[in-house]
Amino acid sequence: MFKEFDKLNKKELLKIVAVVTLSDGTLYNKNKKYIRLVTKENDCQHNFFRYLCVKISDKEPNKCKIKSINGFSREIDERIQSTLNSKEVVVELLKLSPTYKTTRGPISKEDYLQSPQPTDKFLFDESKGLRWLALRTWFDFDGCIIPSFRLKYKKDKKNGKVYCYYQVQFECDIRISETNPSLFDDLKMLFFSLGLRAVKKTRTNWSNIDGASISRLEDVKKFVLHGPITNVIVSHKSPRFYGIQKKKICDVVNKILQDDLIKKSKYFKDRNEALNYKNKMDELLIKMLRSN
Repeated sequence: MFKEFDKLNKKELLKIVAVVTLSDGTLYNKNKKYIRLVTKENDCQHNFFRYLCVKISDKEPNKCKIKSINGFSREIDERIQSTLNSKEVVVELLKLSPTYKTTRGPISKEDYLQSPQPTDKFLFDESKGLRWLALRTWFDFDGCIIPSFRLKYKKDKKNGKVYCYYQVQFECDIRISETNPSLFDDLKMLFFSLGLRAVKKTRTNWSNIDGASISRLEDVKKFVLHGPITNVIVSHKSPRFYGIQKKKICDVVNKILQDDLIKKSKYFKDRNEALNYKNKMDELLIKMLRSN
């Protein structure tokens, strides 16, 4: 199933494990030494984690289901947990990045930022093929893709006159979540090294960073040809696309971008006409995403 990784040696596979740990995993380096992956769904990601662990350590991670009470809804959440207990793997991972703690936790922002920071610089000297596998893995575990048709009100000035019109435009935001400032900079460089121009997305949190995003259609075209590693599905965080595989969304975006009959941008004088066209394209998008 993971044939693209079969040709990688243990050193290269360890770097993919480091990406999984930086993006959606944890590393514990105290009395017990282990790496762990916890997800709410997507057993396919745990199969990939198992594949990597066996390849680098000849050991299978312990997999189980855990239950906890959601602090907001008070409902019981069931999650999948995979843990690889291995001092050797933890030691090797810490040679790649001095820490895998990407958020500050209970300490102050100043104290946290003065401590060693996580990094993915270990990827910068690797082959383009490995860097693509690393970025796709990051996207699989901590990324999202959001295609949409947007209605915009426009004004142009020509020969002293102002012309008003409406534009319906196809857009697609591909984002990898990352709040750590240092790791965000490294992630942005990883995008750049593959010819993709990533920009910072901001939000109100401890670092004012939400993640790295690409939205230029020429960059989106390159990315969707690769897509995620596993058959990971979109979580409840995105109600519109919940339950759809990220691979499927990438495939549909690629079809839209390649299909000359689907206008990526169309102009209207009348707002209602523009709105009707937008609704029609929204229906087409959802139909394509929900089709078998």
